Amino acid sequence: MLKRWLVWVIAVGMLLGALSPAVAQKQKISAPDSDSVAEVLEAGSETVSLGDVLMDEPFDNDDNWPEFEEDDYSGVLDRGAYRMTSAEGFYTWQSGSDTYEDIVLQVETAQNSKSLVNDYGVMCRSDLDNPGSGYYFLISGDGLYGIFRQTDVDEGKEPLVEWEQSRSINQGRDSNTITVVCVGNYLALYVNGDLIAEAHDDELSEGTVGLTVGAYDEGAVDISFDNLVVWAASAGKTPVAKSSAAVTLANYNGEPGAVIAELQRLGLVPKGGSLLFRENRAFFSGQGSFFTPLARRSPQTDVVMAGELTFSVGNVNQYEQCSLTARIGTNASGDATTYVDVAFTNTGELLLIDRFSDKRDAELGIGTRTYDVDRPQHLLFVLMGNRANVFVNGELVLADFEVSERAGTYGITLIGKGPGARCEGRNIWVYQFR
Repeated sequence: MLKRWLVWVIAVGMLLGALSPAVAQKQKISAPDSDSVAEVLEAGSETVSLGDVLMDEPFDNDDNWPEFEEDDYSGVLDRGAYRMTSAEGFYTWQSGSDTYEDIVLQVETAQNSKSLVNDYGVMCRSDLDNPGSGYYFLISGDGLYGIFRQTDVDEGKEPLVEWEQSRSINQGRDSNTITVVCVGNYLALYVNGDLIAEAHDDELSEGTVGLTVGAYDEGAVDISFDNLVVWAASAGKTPVAKSSAAVTLANYNGEPGAVIAELQRLGLVPKGGSLLFRENRAFFSGQGSFFTPLARRSPQTDVVMAGELTFSVGNVNQYEQCSLTARIGTNASGDATTYVDVAFTNTGELLLIDRFSDKRDAELGIGTRTYDVDRPQHLLFVLMGNRANVFVNGELVLADFEVSERAGTYGITLIGKGPGARCEGRNIWVYQFR
């Protein structure tokens, strides 16, 4: 393992607002696009969802950021950036006044100093009553990185991820974008959009954010920070939005990617995901209760399932249904014992049936319209966590319905009571979100 040690330690705690690098003729920006940051975070081993922007500091206003200058360390506003320096054998930091729990933080950096032997980066969960404490996410001029915890300045930093090398880090007098995750006990470090380190630790639960630079015995360090943005964050998928019944999909029967993009714009599914399968045609016919399994080896919890259903009624006097089915659980004989059915009945009603247990009654959701089921009807439903949203021909007909959260597989299902009963699906596909 690569290790580094500081001979002297000097800490500076000040009021934090935001930071930025001094780069000639650089273009000032506001908060980075949250969607692009969310896409970067998809590389992590844990799912993290972004919330509101809590801080957006471009370092344009001298009143927003305090400055300090000492013989061996400094922090000053310089050409629209916050510039921090430390002499050989020292490190310094600046932490803020606002306390956060779960956040994602991003900042642009530029190294101005010549020496490659240094470290610089960001902090989270720093305690104002214990200056210098917190989680440190550090990179260096010679391409190293590490994650550290400091609870006592006198005892120094404890490595959660030891110093290692990464090609993702631009070395020397160059710029890097640092993105960090502090959510629950999950810590992650990204540089220039690449995930380079992850750790888990539950010792520090809340605190301020900060910036830090350190120099060793081969020269001073001089780093500019710019465009500091902090988002509220949470573990898990983006919650399903509570939708209005007026919501419609313009491209409901288009290509899966285009449909998913529209659902993402509506806030019904998170960014990311992938197409699990696509089936041109599947059907069942006859008397009885049947399902045709699809992608039986790929159970998932959070999915979008879609297809065009045509239902030939076999008996008008007894209950029949034609449905797309997800979250299927089976017994040793292969029979479906738990499932979520989104079904058309032989009377043209739309039902959502959440059979979450083979020992208890299913939960039932009922649409408000009837449909001509012997003509093709396009069905699409979204299952995210414990919520479901159902669209028929692009119209949201069942919104924010509560279901049991669990994983399962997929199928097309028929309950037929007459010999002519038939449930046929075309262009059936499932999009998964891990």
